Amino acid sequence: MIVHRLCLGFLLAACFVASSVFAQESTGSLEVFIKTANNDRISPESITVKIFKDLETVPLKVIAPLESNPVAISSLPLDHRYKVEVYMNNLFADVGFIDIKKPSERIEMTIKNPGGMRLNIFYKDGETPLANAMVWIKSQDGKSWSYSDTDKNGQTIRAWLYPTTKEGYYYYADISLGQNLLYTHSPIKLEAGVAQEFKVVTKWPTIIDKMITVEVYNTTTNKVTLQDGTFVAQLYDIKKNMVAESQVTDKGLAQFTNLKVNNYALYVKEKDTAGQLKTVAGKKVTILESTDKIKIYLHNPELNDDHLNCNCVAFRLDDIQDYYLSPAQQAVISTFRDKNAPLTVGVIGGVVGTEQKLVSAIKAGLANDQIEIANHSWRHNIYTKMTKADQDADIKKTNEKILEVFGVTPKTFIPPENLFNNDTISVLKENGFTHTSHGEIGTVDIPPKFVKSSFYQFPMFAYTAKLNPTTGFWQHETNEQILEKVNDSIFNYGYAVVMMHPSEFSLYENGAYANKVNTTKLGELNSLIDKIRGENLQILTIGSIQDYNVPKVEKPVETKQQDENCNCIAFRLDNVQDFWLNSVQNTVIETFDENNTPLTIAVIGKFVGDDQKTINPIKQKLKENPANVRIANRGWEYIDHMGFSKEKQALSIKQTNDKIIKAFGVRAHVFAPPYDSFNQDTVDAASQNKILYFSSNVARINPSISFGSLKSIPSTDSFANLLDDDPFLSGTIRQKAMQKISSSIQHNGFALISLQPSDFAVKRDGFKDELDADKLGLLKSIIRDAKSAGINTVLLERVPALLEESAIVIPDWVKDNAGRWAEGTIGDSDFTKGLKYLIEQEIIKIPQTEQGVGTDKNVPKWIKANAGWWADGKIGNSEFVKGIQYLMQNGIIVV
Repeated sequence: MIVHRLCLGFLLAACFVASSVFAQESTGSLEVFIKTANNDRISPESITVKIFKDLETVPLKVIAPLESNPVAISSLPLDHRYKVEVYMNNLFADVGFIDIKKPSERIEMTIKNPGGMRLNIFYKDGETPLANAMVWIKSQDGKSWSYSDTDKNGQTIRAWLYPTTKEGYYYYADISLGQNLLYTHSPIKLEAGVAQEFKVVTKWPTIIDKMITVEVYNTTTNKVTLQDGTFVAQLYDIKKNMVAESQVTDKGLAQFTNLKVNNYALYVKEKDTAGQLKTVAGKKVTILESTDKIKIYLHNPELNDDHLNCNCVAFRLDDIQDYYLSPAQQAVISTFRDKNAPLTVGVIGGVVGTEQKLVSAIKAGLANDQIEIANHSWRHNIYTKMTKADQDADIKKTNEKILEVFGVTPKTFIPPENLFNNDTISVLKENGFTHTSHGEIGTVDIPPKFVKSSFYQFPMFAYTAKLNPTTGFWQHETNEQILEKVNDSIFNYGYAVVMMHPSEFSLYENGAYANKVNTTKLGELNSLIDKIRGENLQILTIGSIQDYNVPKVEKPVETKQQDENCNCIAFRLDNVQDFWLNSVQNTVIETFDENNTPLTIAVIGKFVGDDQKTINPIKQKLKENPANVRIANRGWEYIDHMGFSKEKQALSIKQTNDKIIKAFGVRAHVFAPPYDSFNQDTVDAASQNKILYFSSNVARINPSISFGSLKSIPSTDSFANLLDDDPFLSGTIRQKAMQKISSSIQHNGFALISLQPSDFAVKRDGFKDELDADKLGLLKSIIRDAKSAGINTVLLERVPALLEESAIVIPDWVKDNAGRWAEGTIGDSDFTKGLKYLIEQEIIKIPQTEQGVGTDKNVPKWIKANAGWWADGKIGNSEFVKGIQYLMQNGIIVV
């Protein structure tokens, strides 16, 4: 036993000694120098070095990219053999071996000289050059190393890249004519030190040698005829040049031939009696060799698009910092403030916070929701030259400084010089960022379709000036050039971001930019904002582009008191028409009836009145439950009325009102303009037609428009947006919908949800007259959830009165008296004490009478029911007052 213990003790001691020796193993460093065959030192940015110890297959260290060349690699255990692999452009370049025996060793790696690559790109015939194509040269792992447009000869610029020296490593080319038009040519093997030419023949024909038919639909099932008007179909390229035109036949068909593969804007235009053309429908189309037929709908624009398009522009002012061209920074911020236009500012964290004028200007913009602060790094160092850990530290430090100075934490990041990599994106997501805005085409691939996400990349494709890196001078763009890029970006991607810098709005004196404002360029910026708005484009911050369809209250919305809040929700069913989704439409209307929920039905005048399957169910509801159903005027045709004169807008409203009276036997008091688009003429035309309520969208309200005697009740959200699984809200779809409704009520005093029959139809190669049971179930749930939350469901027309009443403070004892009187626990005299108080305080006004007092049993039941509902908050003051007026006018009760 003693021997065993001694042995065990000896073994433990030996293990401890060995462990200590291993822990204290000596290490050294290795300096790696990488050069070309010409003995030229190579720039480190594109180099990756991997270090393997002995025969291990997993690298001990990976340095990517190198920060310097030569680079010192430390903490390598001595007395081992190391393999050093060098990669250029993520392609294998060289391998070397070294035994490290001394604390400091050095190895030189000689790699091959670059090769020159120029692509000559052709159409399918192999002879016709493909001009104006976008071409990215990428390594086999998908990383882009070169970008070029093709010239008129189909040639790219020559890119000098590292050659392919080992099997399994190669380049390939992504060739694009725009979204949905991508051709990949692979593999490309590049030799060292040689200028090579590569011929690429794409799959696209020079001309599509067949007829392409456009079907123009008046409804979802019927094509237009000559009775609907005279129509023309036109195709435009991205530069807004018309490339083809075709008359629409009496069968609703237009035909195009001899088109090139590309993306086009297709417009259907109607010819008026004076021969003038007005656009009545439009959509973006991709024309391919396989394209046979294109459908376009005049009165159902939601059927024409399959991706988001905000028709919006975001401006970003980069390089915000203390004292640097400060007059220009503040002048640009003031310009956007005076224009009531939102602006994103990119703040450099390490040099901001001491200049109070600048800080105050930004804080004022934050307080008015006009400014969004973006993180623009700590010292404007290039992120592609930094490790992931350094990027993370840089972003966190900048966020902390911005929070300290401005009291906000940015969610948008603008990388210095618009350069970023996968590490940047990873770090941004880990730090809770939701947006980044980086470079134009060339620095990034074509972005994906604009869809809802938890992280957005909104690159800039327009700029007010471009830097000449040689001279350091910013070459200004004209407003026409900027607008062209803005429209190109919206055409291709659904949004546009415009980049600006303080230098562009400063005077250039003696070879440098001075702290003086360039008033000429500032005036051009002022004009640019007006022109963008003149094209009916929204101006948003980068961080709110995806929320373009979420109603946002302009300041001011109307002149209502802040405490006006009816805690109510109304629903408006838009674009109801004949012969379209009848079963779905009727089921939706029946759902509101079954749930005892009021509904306003907005009809398109020209397309309602002939289909009994549409008309009869609505007429039945009007007869059975008139208190819960209203018909609204949606205009004669679903066309943006802002393009009409006031007279034509008035005629559209009148024709529709006449049709509503004829079809339903009621008069419409609500006008809901098509596309929610309107101007002062629209409002005046509605008033001229004795419309009482105007219902557009809250995001479209312009404080400069006067509604006069009209009551404006804009929609605050759409049903489609309620069901959107917004990644920035938590919970289920139903819970998120209720959060949106509650937010609408909080900001507007009410919620008005716009719906369409297509929201509840199955979509399968177009909408079918088949019910989407899940969507209908969600509608029922939202109605139930709203009622359970104590939110009153009311008619659209009731909202203004309820808002006015909500501002009136009535003592609890008065309502308590009304409730007890309704229950019969107190008599008339006690009840009239409350009425007398309300009249004396002029809270309610009731014509008085000198007739005598009656008894309880003379009071109609409906009046006591009203009093009870009023006490419970189920009805407003006006309904309650009607009952009191009846009692006083009939001498049943006096005050």
